[in-house]
Amino acid sequence: MMFTLKRSSYKNGLLGNFEVRESLLNGRLRPESKVEGFTADIGASGAFCPNHLRLPVSVCFYCIEDCGRVIAPYVGHINLGKKGYRVPLRGNVQVTLFNPHGSVVKIFIVRYDVSDMPSNSQTFIRQRTLYMPTDGSENDANSQKWLRYLIHLRFASSKSGRIYLHSDIRLIVFRKTDYDTAANLGPQTFQFREFYQGPTNPRYFSRS
Repeated sequence: MMFTLKRSSYKNGLLGNFEVRESLLNGRLRPESKVEGFTADIGASGAFCPNHLRLPVSVCFYCIEDCGRVIAPYVGHINLGKKGYRVPLRGNVQVTLFNPHGSVVKIFIVRYDVSDMPSNSQTFIRQRTLYMPTDGSENDANSQKWLRYLIHLRFASSKSGRIYLHSDIRLIVFRKTDYDTAANLGPQTFQFREFYQGPTNPRYFSRS
């Protein structure tokens, strides 16, 4: 079973580019399989520290051809319910992803500051983790190959100005052990680096 997007779309090594990331995040690709048993621990810190949440994660695995190799990323979806999760105006959100065996897959720590968000507004913050050369740039032509993790957080403000994570949290995990092994054996030094994305003009949108 393959996807509605043709394999030829990825012949030039585009896995991790904008089109593929958005298709994965928004469920526009058909998954190969779904796996039960993943969970996530969600917490935040700042002016106050809300109680942690432990929630199930819906995980779908995909199979995409990239430069002649079949890559199997998976996407996690965490439903926050109608109430969402209240967080400080600025601080850190920590999301720890656990596999069905209870082992930690990834600890995401996302810095944010939405202290200037108007009431009844919303925005999002997306953190990408790249495994890249120490002298590399996120704008490098090869940067799409370096993406290893992505987390997408949605923030909303109430009438009173309280801030919440709302609707859901979305995660992408790209498993590229062969790429990483080859990189570690090469002459360059690689490291994990984090980059942030979000709307800028305007940064916030009305919820009405």
